[in-house]
Amino acid sequence: MLIVVNDENGKSIAEGSGFIISPDGKIVTNHHVVGGAHSATVKLNNGAFFPVEGIVADDPDHDLAIIKVPGKNLPTLTLANSDKISVGDHVLAIGSPLGLENSATDGIISALREDSKGRSWIQTTAPSSHGNSGGPLLLMDGKVVGVLTWKASEGENLNFAVPSKSIPPLLAESTVRPLGSTAKPDSPASPMLVGEKVWTSLTTGRDYKIRTDGDYIYVEWILPAALQSTAAFTRVELKKSGDKWIGKARSLLPYEYKSSYFDFWKTGQTMGTANVNWCRLEVDLEIDKLSDARIEGQAQNFASFDAKKCKPGKLEWKPFTWIPK
Repeated sequence: MLIVVNDENGKSIAEGSGFIISPDGKIVTNHHVVGGAHSATVKLNNGAFFPVEGIVADDPDHDLAIIKVPGKNLPTLTLANSDKISVGDHVLAIGSPLGLENSATDGIISALREDSKGRSWIQTTAPSSHGNSGGPLLLMDGKVVGVLTWKASEGENLNFAVPSKSIPPLLAESTVRPLGSTAKPDSPASPMLVGEKVWTSLTTGRDYKIRTDGDYIYVEWILPAALQSTAAFTRVELKKSGDKWIGKARSLLPYEYKSSYFDFWKTGQTMGTANVNWCRLEVDLEIDKLSDARIEGQAQNFASFDAKKCKPGKLEWKPFTWIPK
């Protein structure tokens, strides 16, 4: 299945996968898939669409969530006993990588691991891509042995799933809560892992919406009042690479025929559509340090701007620091 997550304006901000665990519409997925959702829609393999009514249970520590859609007698998957699997067992990974629904890849269980917090993980060679998050890892008998969660950006075939034994405790919950309230009051989860947050740049004073999704970080500039009625935007997609996140900032920015984009910022005046051109820009950006209280990195900046040719001048790398607003 495909899960499409929307923000408060109904704009799609993320996609993920999941599977039905009960005939009345309970669906297993990842906490990080629905953590920032204000609304969401589920598309089943038969093409049927269901609105997500809310969240029934969540476990940020194991990156699991149970969401609910309306329904009766829906087709379900059965959980396997993940304590009885072995290295070398053949498995299938099912999901919607990059929105490509009903994609299946095969592999084996390559290792059974436990991290420093005592959490168990199934390592598999079954390829998993961005958008597979929340999808089932199946044994050859069709039973779910794990929930696809993350992959290591360095190396090949390093994909990880939460063992199915972590799911039953969540199924005991029955109260449906609105999306956007996924974290329990006593949850120890990091704010960086719970949906979208607003951060402020200490160098420019600009505000940004930032959210995480597995190995990805998404950043969107919150437009000032003078630009909110236009199509302007600056968006960044970064992917984890070693101990950094690397990506590109893509912008659509206005500039006047007779003056540069930077003159607009100096005056702060509203620009009418009659005297505005639109310029598309792309620069590199990387994040070096990421915590709940601080994000640090560096980005390419330009000191001058040719309004006639819509090209930046000399590009220079400059550091930035963002803090929660």
